[in-house]
Amino acid sequence: MAVQVWIGEKPEHPQERRAILGVAQALEKLEGLFLILANFSVNGRNIDLVIIKHDAIVIIELKHCDGRVIGSVNGPWIVEGRNGEQKRLNPGRKNPYNQVISYFHALTNFLNEHRREFLSEQKANDVDFRTCKRLIVIAPRIEEGSQLDLDWKVEVRGLDELPAYMITERSSEIELTEEEMLAIPKLLHCTPWTELNEVVQEERAAPTSAPAQPWPVRLRQALQTTTGRLAVVFASIALFLLLFLLFRPPAAIPRPDAPLTLIAGTPADSAILSFNTTTSFCRWNTYQLVGKRWDSAEQRWQSVAVGEAATGTAPDIIVALEQIDACGDRIELTWSIQNNTTRPVSLPLRHDNIKISDGLGNDYPLADGDSRPAIISASPGTRQRGIAVVRRPLAANASTLRINLVEQPFGEASFIVALQP
Repeated sequence: MAVQVWIGEKPEHPQERRAILGVAQALEKLEGLFLILANFSVNGRNIDLVIIKHDAIVIIELKHCDGRVIGSVNGPWIVEGRNGEQKRLNPGRKNPYNQVISYFHALTNFLNEHRREFLSEQKANDVDFRTCKRLIVIAPRIEEGSQLDLDWKVEVRGLDELPAYMITERSSEIELTEEEMLAIPKLLHCTPWTELNEVVQEERAAPTSAPAQPWPVRLRQALQTTTGRLAVVFASIALFLLLFLLFRPPAAIPRPDAPLTLIAGTPADSAILSFNTTTSFCRWNTYQLVGKRWDSAEQRWQSVAVGEAATGTAPDIIVALEQIDACGDRIELTWSIQNNTTRPVSLPLRHDNIKISDGLGNDYPLADGDSRPAIISASPGTRQRGIAVVRRPLAANASTLRINLVEQPFGEASFIVALQP
């Protein structure tokens, strides 16, 4: 089955049960195995929700909100109803932002401590579960007018946005087999939620249709109604158009590396490339971050969860792919580098340091002379930006971009960008 729900204890409130069912129904439509872990505890810390897929673990604070949500990193979160009445979320407890941060520390510490119980020795040495994602999910959706001012440590999405988020997001260094995925809820003493899993399975099964009447009977019955007669008229028109399309001269088939075409009006799904439908049809505008810390004992760079607050584990260097703009006949990639060390660091925006390709096998070499600047240099304690340029358009039917940092500033790192919504 594509989705399995595991629980520590059954949620008490019907609202929570409906929200978990909604999450399961949304993920059931996606490919691959998804594990939903709900209402369980780790070292005395109760955790709302965790979603596990083969290349990501997402730690979630799930809130049902009937109205606009107002909140930030610090202070209380408020829900404002349609009548203007305000009520506080999590009264007497941490706000959702700090709640999911506490979930993150409890779960990632547990997984790192127990990783050798379900991973091979080699994989256990390479995996750091502090790369898990932190997410606040507002059910059923984030209402228009909500004011959520968060930092990069925690993201927020509506329940209606969760499937798209799970398709595009991944946790660096995490690559689990189904066997390894299923070992995690067992380690956490969770059990399958049989009743809910059965409901999701039943909805997935196609309903059995009643035997159809012979087509002459159905046709005669349809022609006895105005709707049926209109349907025959429109079917005749459609048949004429179909014959016209079949016998007209064929249009030229575009090459896989044909340039991206921008069209006015409302685009068809296959006519224009969409990175993020909430911004534009040719611009991807969400951060991807990679953080590294130098391990002096092992003399190598280690991946570190960006935003980790524990002493001694904050990243030395954070590289962010902030934006990809492919709205013209060229591609522009906006990068930033944050230097938390005591020495200068640099990120060369050159083709020998940044390799770009799509899922079709097309390469997109950087035009070194067009980068602004040629090298992003960040002195200690600063953050600097730059733009790398490719002098060719994106292929119209490319679905993903893979961007690799080859050497600087901290060795190899990869960014995967989903180009289709």
